[in-house]
Amino acid sequence: MSEIKNEYEQTTRTREWKTFLFITVCLFPILSVLLIGGYGFTVWFLQMFMGPPGHG
Repeated sequence: MSEIKNEYEQTTRTREWKTFLFITVCLFPILSVLLIGGYGFTVWFLQMFMGPPGHG
């Protein structure tokens, strides 16, 4: 019984590490680029119609 539990814990720990590395190495950088790029696109798009800031 203890052997099965240790094997399950090892599998769980390995899966947790793989998930953590995926999130920190792949997911967060991609989301950061998308969010910052989306914000930049929004600012650029609004300036096309309303003009640059301070232009009145």
